[in-house]
Amino acid sequence: MDFSPADLHIHSTFSDGTTTLEQIAAIARERGMDAGVADHCGPGSFQLDTDQRFERYFEAVSRLPVYRSVELDLGREITVSPGNLERCDYLIGGVHSLDGRDFFDGSLDWEDVPSLLDRMLETIEEKARIFAFDILAHPGLLPVNLRPRRGDILDGRWGDRLIGLALEHGFALEISSRWEVPSAGIIKRAASAGVRFSLGSDAHRPEQVCRLDRSLALARECGLDGADLFRPARQLAEKIA
Repeated sequence: MDFSPADLHIHSTFSDGTTTLEQIAAIARERGMDAGVADHCGPGSFQLDTDQRFERYFEAVSRLPVYRSVELDLGREITVSPGNLERCDYLIGGVHSLDGRDFFDGSLDWEDVPSLLDRMLETIEEKARIFAFDILAHPGLLPVNLRPRRGDILDGRWGDRLIGLALEHGFALEISSRWEVPSAGIIKRAASAGVRFSLGSDAHRPEQVCRLDRSLALARECGLDGADLFRPARQLAEKIA
């Protein structure tokens, strides 16, 4: 596996993380890895939900040798202006909810699983057309009550449809260390089709930053190399002292 890994999915105290931007930059330096901060962007008190909040975030993250991104909440309305989003080094899209129903609410029942899977893919496609995001975060993240059945629910047909969307819209599939998605089978089929990938910890705490053990293990297992990975075009500044 011939590449220098980068953790392109890290959250800071500007959304729901407990790690400051300065800590992220320092940890990335200590671990010899490039880092991308991608705080949540959507409605809600913990997200970047206005241009004013985005401006404060972007100004702060631009002072440090890290990539500048946001994670768009694809299931909800994005109220930060397109012009501001275009200033990011790359954009991440993630499905965390659908039709006002939060994937992290364990009290909700999701009985019609086929419809859920269709809505996930429809939402990804719709928002890819609008925002042209570069990376799809944690592909196959399911509502909390369905996660134990992930291996049965996310079948080959679903994976093939996901791969088709990635090829059509040009986004990379994140290999998520936190959520253990996508599966090796989907990664191998996607790589054969020409899809690119990114590596992400989805870190919310300092000890998670630039911890890509599962992502790297899967990349090795699936035979990926540097040509298979998405990297932002902007060159990072010197590492902080």
